[in-house]
Amino acid sequence: MTADWLINYNYGFLNRGMFGTLFINIFDNQESMLDSLSFILIAVYIFIFYFLSKIFNSFNQNIISVVLIFSPATFLFNIYDSQGSFRKEIIGILALVILASNISSIKEYQIYLSGLIYTIAILSHSVNLFFFTTIIYILFIKMKSVNYRYYFLFIGSTFANLLSNVLFSNSEDELKIKRDLICEDLDKLELSNLCGYGSFEFLTWDLNATFLITQNYIINENRESSYLYILLFCISILPLLFDKNNYKQIKYYLLVGISFTPLFLLAYDWGRWIYIVSICFLIIYLSSDSKEKNNKYLYAFIFYPFIFRVEHCCNPLTNFEGNFFIKNIEYIFANFFNIFR
Repeated sequence: MTADWLINYNYGFLNRGMFGTLFINIFDNQESMLDSLSFILIAVYIFIFYFLSKIFNSFNQNIISVVLIFSPATFLFNIYDSQGSFRKEIIGILALVILASNISSIKEYQIYLSGLIYTIAILSHSVNLFFFTTIIYILFIKMKSVNYRYYFLFIGSTFANLLSNVLFSNSEDELKIKRDLICEDLDKLELSNLCGYGSFEFLTWDLNATFLITQNYIINENRESSYLYILLFCISILPLLFDKNNYKQIKYYLLVGISFTPLFLLAYDWGRWIYIVSICFLIIYLSSDSKEKNNKYLYAFIFYPFIFRVEHCCNPLTNFEGNFFIKNIEYIFANFFNIFR
């Protein structure tokens, strides 16, 4: 996880280097760098929950709202799978919740702040581009904004990022050279152990290689897991189906969901992608003006957070033993403390 945050532009454009460029050039020793990185990432989560609470309190909520927040596909995802937490999509999530917190009461400076963070997010990892559809939904449908500057903030940075990826695209050989040079810098900081696997391995794949490797993995090497992830996604959206008033918004859920299709085709961290889609669905639901009132049947969902897990990749765990419910509760408490070690 740490390795991905330190990828940078020092040796040329890469599609996930902005944060690392801003960060690695400030610090000249390992200890201060890693301590500061930990502090910043924890602060990002704190701000995410702060703005999420503002969204929650700005609209009428019900038990489904609470269940969706603590779903294994949303914020319990980070606890069930600590290896899936503290990834670069949290920058995009922060931009999204800041923007959504302004639906009922617009503060212009926060919209510009959201745009700035979104720009940093998409230049730090291309996965954050997939928040774009939900952002436009918030601006156009929820805020009903006619301020062209708000749209330009997000559309302009998205277009600039896509154009940069075309103009400054790299061959696999060029990517390997840049990867090795970055690793040499990390070696000087005594962080060479971060190179050679994970993000630094994926860094050397161009778009075509990424697509072919992913398709081979999900179709040939790990097809059963792909089916299981589809099942887990269906379970993750189940609470949304129990609010009849929510059916009016189904076209927006479909639009956002379909916009994520390329991500599932281009990378096999399907648990992470389910997490990001679920966050977007959560924001749509929380910001809804019309929700079904609580009834005795909805309270059955209090057990929902403990009936399944979503692993970020690549072999999701299934536990259907008689005591799986208790094991999942124990697992949550054990992993909660591991995240911050």
